[in-house]
Amino acid sequence: MRKIQAKQVPFMILATKKQPLKREPSMTETVYTLDLNFQNHHDAIASFLIPYSGGAILVESGPGSTIEGLQAGLTAHGYKVSDVTHLLLTHIHLDHAGAAGWLARHGAEVYVHPVGAPHMIDPSKLIASATRIYQEDMDRLWGEFLAVPEAQIHIPEDGETIKIGDAEFVAHYTPGHAEHHIAYGYGNLVFSGDVGGVRMPSCSYVRLPLVPPELHLGKWQASLELLLEKGYQRIAPTHFGIFDDAEAHIQNGLAVVQSTEKWLAEIMPSEPNTAELGKKFAALMEAEADAAGLSPQERETYELANPLHMAATGMARYWKKFKTTL
Repeated sequence: MRKIQAKQVPFMILATKKQPLKREPSMTETVYTLDLNFQNHHDAIASFLIPYSGGAILVESGPGSTIEGLQAGLTAHGYKVSDVTHLLLTHIHLDHAGAAGWLARHGAEVYVHPVGAPHMIDPSKLIASATRIYQEDMDRLWGEFLAVPEAQIHIPEDGETIKIGDAEFVAHYTPGHAEHHIAYGYGNLVFSGDVGGVRMPSCSYVRLPLVPPELHLGKWQASLELLLEKGYQRIAPTHFGIFDDAEAHIQNGLAVVQSTEKWLAEIMPSEPNTAELGKKFAALMEAEADAAGLSPQERETYELANPLHMAATGMARYWKKFKTTL
């Protein structure tokens, strides 16, 4: 485990799968899904509560706009904010890490990828970048993003076991959605952040958040193959909940990675602009939603958790940076 230094550190194809690991719980492994009620919608953004001998651990803080929902979730399970001693962030995007500084002010130690850590200490660039995208909706959507004191930042190494009292987590560096992404193993469960995709509790349909600026489908595939190889039985995507079919879920994610690469190879040679690409992709997602039998409410929640307008920019940037130069 490192402490942060002053300078920044810098259609379906199945993965080859090793024999799944036999995992016997070494602790109670009780995990509660806290619905943060983002924009008054259920099943959009989760924080995960893990009770342990020293209090409570959270995986994901959610944005600053959902602090009230986070407090309500803690209270429902008999905890106060001051009981949260440790916070594990999968990555620093606003919907996952926006309330980290607020929790740090209440005493939480914060675990984050080395590339993301400097932006938690000084979030000014992150906030400026997001403000250019969301403009007048910035505060309504995401609320306040407070800095995390440097002394409360912890940087796990790739593959490191994090021991917090009687709880143990394994950090897996999992780029693809973002370079600063970590998935955390906890017994037979993996907290997959966004690399595991977006999935509503009512169905098996997995959609990937293909956002700029660090989208890389090859790295995403490798990250999912890593999680598949580890043999986790349960998976907890931040959007949304805990599922008992980790292998099938990850395979669905891999299929989406492969189908997205194939679709881009068909679409991008015609050099569509971002608006045209966005329309084509939205039509593709609507067709997938029809095939999955999603209700209007489910479609709305998928969009809230994973806005499609971000995908066109992400895919266009990915194609231009990594594919046209091959």
